[in-house]
Amino acid sequence: MLKIIDRYILRELAIAFTLSITLLMSTLLMQQMLRLSRIAAETGISFLVLIRFAPFIIPLFLVMAIPLSMLISSTMTFSRLHTDHEFTAMRSAGISIYRMLLPVILFSFAALLISLFSSTILQPMANRYIRLQSYEILKNQRNLGLEEGVFNNLFNLLVYVKRLKKNDVLEGVLISDRSGDESRIITAKEGAFLNDPVSENLFLRLKDGRIYFEPQDRTNYQIATFSTYYMKIETTKSIQNIRLFKEVWGMSPGELKKKLESKKAEGNIRDFRRLMIEFHKKFSLPAVVLVLGILGVPVGIKSRYSSRFAGFILSIFIVLFYYVMDTGLEIIAVEGIINPIAAAWMPLVFFLLLAIFAVTKVSRW
Repeated sequence: MLKIIDRYILRELAIAFTLSITLLMSTLLMQQMLRLSRIAAETGISFLVLIRFAPFIIPLFLVMAIPLSMLISSTMTFSRLHTDHEFTAMRSAGISIYRMLLPVILFSFAALLISLFSSTILQPMANRYIRLQSYEILKNQRNLGLEEGVFNNLFNLLVYVKRLKKNDVLEGVLISDRSGDESRIITAKEGAFLNDPVSENLFLRLKDGRIYFEPQDRTNYQIATFSTYYMKIETTKSIQNIRLFKEVWGMSPGELKKKLESKKAEGNIRDFRRLMIEFHKKFSLPAVVLVLGILGVPVGIKSRYSSRFAGFILSIFIVLFYYVMDTGLEIIAVEGIINPIAAAWMPLVFFLLLAIFAVTKVSRW
């Protein structure tokens, strides 16, 4: 059974962890809401439709927020215990620093399991949902949110519609397409959006119009007339934007293994190394939660600041250093300077050794 001291420390950790992860997730979600509003403006998709993706963004940021929240909660808890002289009282009662680590390890291990579950299960589920729903949203969006009488940004196109009829027919269409090597101006008497469920592509069917081609050198122009013209709407980039994070982050370990085998067979070494790092990060990033939870104990105790929020500032600097180190190792691993597996686990090993050293030093102090 847990003793009173264990329950006391666990309660302090839980309060600090809840406050810190709520603050972090609120900040991150607010940032994504701004991004969703920008996507809505660029694609014509209703912001109220995109907002339903917000809960599925959480699993990605849980994996990123839990390590920082664990370090913050551990640091702030023991910083407060030290500032209020409760730590001194515990040491006077014969309770060693190693004994105080027990509730921290238990709490950190629980956070590790949540992070691992989010990384390997929730992230792939959220990615699949967003991928499937993105096309459905684009397909069912009435005329993709076009407004009549104004120039509309539609993916990589600038579209003007004179009038929108009730039967979803566009009357008096003018399109400026500068996405390719040649600029095109397309005019049509009327148009309508169509979708192909098999290929998950969207098309704009135009009738009775002209296409004005302008080459890059602008030495000559070409004009083509048509009675019916099917224009493919390039929605791929927009759907990727709706996903809000790299597809590789939303892959399960099994999917990453298949992708690794494919890249190896193709001989694409750089992508193979990058995917190998991402595969091992599925496990190394959750594992660092336990290490940072332990590291927060000596950091909180040795803090010379009297403010109870000093641990928050110190934790941000430590995690920032972790991500800088992690990013730097990933870059040189992709270039083949070090092994990708070593690059994924080296930050964890470094901080584990740092935590052992710091705890040992504080115990002697």
